[in-house]
Amino acid sequence: MQDNSKIRSNKYLRYTLVTIATLVVFVVASIASVYFTEFYHGQFWSYLGSSDNRFHAMRIEGLYEAIKHNQYYPWINMSFMDGFGYISNVFYSNIMIYPAAIFRLMGFSMAKTFIAFYFLINVLTFSTSFLSYLKVSKKYWNSMVFSFVYTLSTYRLHNLLFRHDVGELIVFVFLPIAFLGIYEVFYGKRQNWWYLTIGMTAIIYSHALSPVLVAIVIILIALCQYKELKIHPKRFLALLYAAVTSLLLSLAYFLPMMEQMKHTDFNLAHSAISLSAGALELQDLIDASLNNVVTQPVIGLLMMTLAVIVFASYKKIDNTAVKHFSLLGAGLLVMSTRIFPWGLIDKTPLKVLQYPWRLDIVISIMLAIFIAYDPLHILRGRLGKIGMILVVMLLTVSASSRLGHTADGINSYAQYNKLETYSIGAGQEYLPVGTSLDELKKASHKPSVESGKAKLSNFKQDWSTLTMDYKDAKNAKIDLPIIGYYGYQSTTKGKTAAVTMDKDNYNLAQVNLNGSGKLTVAYTETSIQKYSRVLSLLSFVVLLVWLIAGKAGFKFKKNK
Repeated sequence: MQDNSKIRSNKYLRYTLVTIATLVVFVVASIASVYFTEFYHGQFWSYLGSSDNRFHAMRIEGLYEAIKHNQYYPWINMSFMDGFGYISNVFYSNIMIYPAAIFRLMGFSMAKTFIAFYFLINVLTFSTSFLSYLKVSKKYWNSMVFSFVYTLSTYRLHNLLFRHDVGELIVFVFLPIAFLGIYEVFYGKRQNWWYLTIGMTAIIYSHALSPVLVAIVIILIALCQYKELKIHPKRFLALLYAAVTSLLLSLAYFLPMMEQMKHTDFNLAHSAISLSAGALELQDLIDASLNNVVTQPVIGLLMMTLAVIVFASYKKIDNTAVKHFSLLGAGLLVMSTRIFPWGLIDKTPLKVLQYPWRLDIVISIMLAIFIAYDPLHILRGRLGKIGMILVVMLLTVSASSRLGHTADGINSYAQYNKLETYSIGAGQEYLPVGTSLDELKKASHKPSVESGKAKLSNFKQDWSTLTMDYKDAKNAKIDLPIIGYYGYQSTTKGKTAAVTMDKDNYNLAQVNLNGSGKLTVAYTETSIQKYSRVLSLLSFVVLLVWLIAGKAGFKFKKNK
């Protein structure tokens, strides 16, 4: 008995030490990957002005300010456009950026908030990718290779160091969980379909476009596994379970978005971006990848090499799942260029992807699966795998150092902390059609009488709540210095009415007044916003109880 106890104790100690050592490696790699762009000489590398970085900084700032105003689940970001407000929260969920807002509440500057948030995202991405691969392979060093190749893939570094697309970066945290679910549904233990549910739902709440990419992969994998699905149709049933559950968990995202689009015509529905115009030439992709640069949205030197190896040796891949993932990854890499006739897709719903190089998100993980499985036995033994990890780190630090020494993007922390409130994204997607950003910049931030008569006084704006006194109003139409999104309500003399949108004045909120009194205008959560969140929360609780019950060994009996 004592010997068995000692063996168990030694195993636990070894497990604990390996876990701590692995986390230390992830922490060091997370810091090293951003050292030259965020720590070196106390400077932060980023293009300022109208950019992805400034847009996401304003998202974080808006959530931080909303929490300070006791609005813990805000629908409109009032930090944008000097208080006119931007309804980005409905289309770009805030759930995943709460940690960054908490850093701001702790007193971090915006620069230090991004540094801390990026560090957290890096460590989480290393961890989820490692654990997801380990779940299937049961091999520590193969899982480490997968974690490093995936987390430090060139396209992810492009987002992390150059483009600063926080949404896509967060997607990289949950993508391995989604792919673990895809593997279980189509190749492994179908009862583990809930991995796909969790991964897909988290991706939906992270970045609006990335779920489309995962859906494309699922369809392609289903086609590859058509014969398996015919033999074992319960795998398709598992996929259905995952899809329905994910949909229920995502109602709090989809229903409010659909509600807003029903009531307002947004620029989002009139995107002029052409997929064919946004695609890269194959030669440009090869050149940028060979030069190991992160300033272009490319797959990188390592992934490019792996794709070539896949095409040359796919017949030697003995694992069906790895073969399918590898070939799809290499094939989508070619498709992401102008070799594929993207002009044919411009008139289809897939146009929402905007740029074909977004496929690099899923290409990165599929090619990382190939090298981690190592079907050609290129990485022999532990030393071979450690060597691959070191090569990845070398390429990462090299690319980061070159970018960090590029003068046109170097900013002091003080410069970085200055926000650009009108940086709402190049496409201005979440503005109502007809809203002019240039005119709003010139507009005075006070109410105006557009028709009729009224005397206005004591105007105040406290975040998304506006108040003012009015006197001797007669058929007065008053425009307020906020965009009139659906959900704003006006209250005066005990009566509440919906605020309208003045389409003749850049879609500002408009109210009708008569007589004298006090007016209050505030954004009120709609019934759909409220109940969709309740339904999603209840769905999450049910899923959680089901998972805990399953882990505890409880089995739900079926009626005979």
